[in-house]
Amino acid sequence: MHVMIFREKFFVVCELGTQHMEALLKVVYELYTDYVLKNPFYEMEMPIRFELFDINLTQAVQKDRVALLGR
Repeated sequence: MHVMIFREKFFVVCELGTQHMEALLKVVYELYTDYVLKNPFYEMEMPIRFELFDINLTQAVQKDRVALLGR
């Protein structure tokens, strides 16, 4: 059996009571697994510097902001 342990932590700074943060963190983790962990050139402990990850992360945050604020 092969077990991998990841030390990456993601957090969102928001006002107390803000809804949908768990869903946003799930999206962030999915993007991380899709664009970082599946990248054959990424090695653990490297800074995350992948353009597609950045683009999709920005879109996810903006989409969540629009859903919350209506802007």
